[in-house]
Amino acid sequence: MNGGMLTRIITSSGEALPVIGLGTWQAFDTDITTAETPQKAVLEGMKSAGGTLIDSSPMYGKAEAAIGKLTGGTFGEDFFYATKVWATGREEGIRQMNDSFQKMGREVMDLMQIHNLVDWKTHLRTLRDWKAAGKIRYIGITHYTDNMHSELEAIIRKEEIDFVQFNRR
Repeated sequence: MNGGMLTRIITSSGEALPVIGLGTWQAFDTDITTAETPQKAVLEGMKSAGGTLIDSSPMYGKAEAAIGKLTGGTFGEDFFYATKVWATGREEGIRQMNDSFQKMGREVMDLMQIHNLVDWKTHLRTLRDWKAAGKIRYIGITHYTDNMHSELEAIIRKEEIDFVQFNRR
């Protein structure tokens, strides 16, 4: 348990992670001009309850930049940062992921997920290299529709994937 929060073990590492995380879609898609915002209060409340996981994406507008501004300094040290790549092509994927690192103020990203399996074979090669180099800690894949569950299953049976995010039927 982390501050009373239920956790699960990440199978590939044995690290415990709270089962509840914070998604940044919509509520964090805003310009942050001051450190005192409702979003900062949410992060403080989550942290005091033992929560650590922050999930974002380049497709969430200004959310990655908002997270970067709100979690700067020592306040953000204990969070687990996750974001996504959903570009086509190796170079575009690398550009998008590097932009996410910059916006979120991260030198190391805890989890990089291939969103909706967009060009997953291409990005998986890059993510494996980055994981080996210590630039990311975990690799994930995502999809949000029921009809992709079989493909997600086939990928995790064949590839070394640390996280899978999917909808519930």
